Amino acid sequence: MPLRPGEVYRLTEGDRPAIVVSREALNRGDYVVVVPVTTKRLDARRNLPNCVYFRGGQFGFDKECVAQAEAITLVDKAVLDLGAGPAGRLSEEVMRDLIRAIGNVVGAECELL
Repeated sequence: MPLRPGEVYRLTEGDRPAIVVSREALNRGDYVVVVPVTTKRLDARRNLPNCVYFRGGQFGFDKECVAQAEAITLVDKAVLDLGAGPAGRLSEEVMRDLIRAIGNVVGAECELL
């Protein structure tokens, strides 16, 4: 079964969460596009248009953090902790916020279809 957009997985390299943003059809292969999540420089990043802030306990995140849309990347599925399954899944509204943050990074008005 392919990974779904908005699912949160732990990266086995660096042991931090990442949010799947690529379409299900693209996630059937060996690679997925993710936006990594960080707790570093939280105060500076929490209100930036290229970041999405999360409170601890939301969507499977255990502490306050931000999704860093500027760090969107392609990863091999082997670096996702697939055995544990998704830690959480973003709501449709928050996924739209993340897509807009990605749009801010690439200079386009992006919307979730």
